[in-house]
Amino acid sequence: MLHKFYSLFLVSLLGLMFIGCTPEPVPVGEGSKISGTITYDRVPSKVDAYGLVKLDYANTQKATAKYVVVKALDENGQTLAETTTDANGEYVVYVPKDTDVKIRVYARMFKKDTWDLSVVDNTNLKAMYVIEGELHNSGDGSSKRNLNATSGWDGQSYSGSRDAAPFAILDSINTIMQKVVKANPNVTFPHLLVNWSPNNVAAGGDKSLGQIVTSNYDGNNNLWILGDADSDTDEYDDHIIIHEWSHFFEDKFSRSDSIGGPHSSGDALDIRVAFGEGFGNAMSAIATDDPIYFDTSGPQQSSGWFMNIENAPAENPGWFSEASIQRILYDLYDSNSDGSDNISLGFKPLYNIMVNKERNAQAFTSIFTFINALKNENSSQQSAIDRVVSSENINTINDDYGNYRTNLAQGVYKTPVYRTLELNHWVTQCNQNNFGVYNKLGNRTFLKLHIDTPNIYTISAKPYGGEYGDPDIVLYKAEYPFDSMGMSPLEGVSSDELTINLNKGDYVAEVYDASFNNSCFVIDLQKNATNMKQSKQTLKPTRPRKPKRMPQE
Repeated sequence: MLHKFYSLFLVSLLGLMFIGCTPEPVPVGEGSKISGTITYDRVPSKVDAYGLVKLDYANTQKATAKYVVVKALDENGQTLAETTTDANGEYVVYVPKDTDVKIRVYARMFKKDTWDLSVVDNTNLKAMYVIEGELHNSGDGSSKRNLNATSGWDGQSYSGSRDAAPFAILDSINTIMQKVVKANPNVTFPHLLVNWSPNNVAAGGDKSLGQIVTSNYDGNNNLWILGDADSDTDEYDDHIIIHEWSHFFEDKFSRSDSIGGPHSSGDALDIRVAFGEGFGNAMSAIATDDPIYFDTSGPQQSSGWFMNIENAPAENPGWFSEASIQRILYDLYDSNSDGSDNISLGFKPLYNIMVNKERNAQAFTSIFTFINALKNENSSQQSAIDRVVSSENINTINDDYGNYRTNLAQGVYKTPVYRTLELNHWVTQCNQNNFGVYNKLGNRTFLKLHIDTPNIYTISAKPYGGEYGDPDIVLYKAEYPFDSMGMSPLEGVSSDELTINLNKGDYVAEVYDASFNNSCFVIDLQKNATNMKQSKQTLKPTRPRKPKRMPQE
C-alpha cells in the first residue's frame, strides 16, 4: 500500500557516519519484508513560441531515484535495516515483525568502493536532504512502501517543499557516471559533495548564505548548484549539472589547466579555457545523447536560453573557441553523419584519451593536446578526425603545441601559439586585449623551455617599447600534475624575474601583463654564474584556477 511521507527535511552528515554499521539483517522468513520504489518529480523543459526555454511543469513525470540510500527506522529513530535502490529505483529490506517502522530516503548515491555523493544544504550547516514516510506496523508478512519526492510546484509558484530537487541533481549526475562506468567498469569515483539550496543565488559573497555566483565546481570536491526560484534554478537543468560534474571529472581523472573566468560561445579564448568549457558542454550532450543544451531561468523558470551543441551557427570558429571544441567532440562521439562528420567513435576512445594522454600531456591542455593524442591512438581514423576538426576552421593538428596555425582569429592574433625560450636567447612578447582581458586569446604568451643541466636559472621580462605594463611569469614542469613551480615576485613594476632551481627536463611558462595593457616585453633565460642556493625570495602564489561556468551569450 502507498504510505504518505513528510516533506523534505535535513539530517546532519554526522549521523551518516554510521552507514554500514547497522544491525545484522533479519533473515528471510523470520521477519517482515518491506519493498517499494523511490521516485521523484522530474520537470522537463520546452522551448516556447518566443524561443525561450522554460520548465514544463504541466508535463512533470515521476522518475526513479537510482542507487540512493534507504533506511528502515523504528519509532526511536534507530536503524533496523538499510540498503540502496537499484537501477530501477527499487529497494527491499527485512525488519522485525509487528514493529512500527518508517522508511527514510537520503539524497545520497552510495555504492561501496565505487561512488559516494550527497546533496546537502550549504545554507544549513551542510545538512543532507532526506524524505521519509510515516510509522506503520510491519506486520508479519510483506508490504509495499513507495515514496515520491514532489517538486513543490502548485501551478504558479513553489509553495511547497522542493523535495525532488536533490534527487533530480543526483539523477543527472548518475547519467554521466553511468557513461563513464560503461567505458571503464572498474572505475572508482572520488567522494563528491553537491551543495544545493533554494537560497543559492547568482551573487558573490558568503557561500553559507547561498551567495555562490553561479553553478560551478570549486576544485575541492564540491559542486555548487543554483536554486533561486524566479531568478535562476539549475536542479532540472541536466546539461548544466553534467557540465559542472565534467570539471570534477577533469580534476580527478584527467587534467584541466583552465584559468576559469567569463566566457561565451563567440569568444576567442585562452586555449585552456576554450577546451575546458567546450569539453564540459560536449560531455553534457554525450551523457544525455541530446545536443540541446539549456539553462532555465527567470520568473516561473520560463525565460531561459538554449543552444545546439552539434550544429549551432559558428561564431568566430577556431582552436580558441569553446563552441568549436564542443561541436568537434560531440561529432567525434555521435552516430549522426552530417557534412564533414562521418565518424562515430563513441565515448570510450574519448574517455581513454582524457584519463591517459591528456592527463600526461607536456603542453597546456587544449584542443591540440586532445586531438593529437586521439589521432595517435586511432590511426585508422586520422583522416576522418581531421575532417571534423577542419570544419571549424582549424587546420591539421599534428602536435601538442598548435604549430602551423592559419586561423588567426580574424587576423588579430599572431602565431606561434608557443614560443621557444632558449638559454642565453631572448624573445619578444606582446599582450593583446582585443578580445577582452584575463582569459581571452592573446592575454598570455606560452613558452617552451628545455633544460639540459641542473642549475639555478633566471627568467626575466623587461619592457620593450610601447606601453609599460606589469609582467608576471609563471613556470610549470611539463608533466602531471602540471602544477606551477613558482611565480615572479614583484607587483606593480615594469620588469620582473623568476629565479629558480631547475633540474634537467622540459618546462612551459606563461607570461602576461597583470594590468592587461597592450604591452610588450623582452623575455630571456639565463643560467646563474654559480650553482649557489636559490635566493630566499618569496614567490607570490598563482592566481585562482577554478573552472567556472558562466552564462553563454
